[in-house]
Amino acid sequence: MIQSTNSSVLIKFKEEKSNYELVYIVDEDIRDADNSTVAEITKFANSVVVSKSSVFPDSDAYLTGMTDVVQKLHAFKLPVFVKLFRNEFISQAWDFCSDAIVEINSLVMGAEIDSVITEFPGTAAKYEKNRCLGLGNNTPYYMSPVQAGGLLQLMAAPDLPPAQAPNPILTESDVVEPPLPAVVVKSPTSDIGNVTISPTTTPSNGLPKVVSFIFLSYPASLLATLALF
Repeated sequence: MIQSTNSSVLIKFKEEKSNYELVYIVDEDIRDADNSTVAEITKFANSVVVSKSSVFPDSDAYLTGMTDVVQKLHAFKLPVFVKLFRNEFISQAWDFCSDAIVEINSLVMGAEIDSVITEFPGTAAKYEKNRCLGLGNNTPYYMSPVQAGGLLQLMAAPDLPPAQAPNPILTESDVVEPPLPAVVVKSPTSDIGNVTISPTTTPSNGLPKVVSFIFLSYPASLLATLALF
């Protein structure tokens, strides 16, 4: 699977006719998507990643409702992955009772997402092995998804969180991007007398200076970039 927030990158891989599943990441919280926008996504992606807030919007960690984003993407045959799940209670809305399993279950059973992106795969694996799943009408009540916005209905008016502006709608302008620029070959170094002019400078020992930047979010991603100075 190859995932990217840039449609131009995925289009390039699609042109190469690779066997990878191309995953488009929506890098902002949204409340809906135009039909024309989703149709455009189907041209270069096999599935879509959205945030938890794009499914269950919240205000001060209280769920305010559920959007139709998952249903809209499913209507165009696009599987939906949701990110990012964590075990720490501060990463979950209060409606989930500080329980990572309740949160996963509400997204899977309530919103009918296809998969979760998590930093705690052991928790997701335990949920998948739960024997209460697949019981149909015999599913225990405690395995029912939470009612989005249920806690707000129980709160007194002075205790309600402040109203927030709704998330934007995903439009074609958010998705359509110019193609990747052509590859440019760097010009070779030139010699002037006994002096060599190089595009990079070197320290006093004559060796190029290498600096490594490593950004690590275990186990979601690892990016290592080497820069020459």
